[in-house]
Amino acid sequence: MLSEKGKIASITAEQKHSARLTAVCTIRADGLKLPLLFIVRGVPGGKIEENEIATCPKGHVYTVQKKAWMDARVWHFYLRSLCAQHILEGSVLLVDNLNCHVSDESETIVKRELHSILQALPKNSTSVCQSLDVGIMGPLKAKLKELWLAERPPPLKPGEKRKKKTAADKRLETIKRAITAWESLDPETVTKALNKALLTKF
Repeated sequence: MLSEKGKIASITAEQKHSARLTAVCTIRADGLKLPLLFIVRGVPGGKIEENEIATCPKGHVYTVQKKAWMDARVWHFYLRSLCAQHILEGSVLLVDNLNCHVSDESETIVKRELHSILQALPKNSTSVCQSLDVGIMGPLKAKLKELWLAERPPPLKPGEKRKKKTAADKRLETIKRAITAWESLDPETVTKALNKALLTKF
């Protein structure tokens, strides 16, 4: 949730949950950005999946989950529908220690279907990986906020009313904004952050 500097963000619980989604970012060590995976809050097989997903920008991957969270079903979908198309055989897929990421089933999919290695980050490695968070997510979040502020409508004139946006409108705006921010991320920014965190030289 974004707000202008010095101001409190005001949002109702209904607004907060109706437009909720998660964007999963994947980057290769050489700086190549993979398509985004968007996890939209909704019921699998429901109206959002049947009617709305088809209207989303092409070139990225979309799915729905009741709370817009990553779970085992979504993770396996991600591996098979996105990673399988964009990583080379023999790659090492670095993941955090979320249960669905490091399950035996996930390891089997990566090994047998992607012909690669699933490697969880060591526990308590947050401090070592901090440069990844700061070096990659920092610029990405800054760009998202910049785009959000640029999209803010002008103040209303006396007696003027602004048309209310639907949850679908808000979701689509958020998706488009995330894609624009993702596309703006320089590959060199990625490789610098990886080299600093992992002591490599890509």
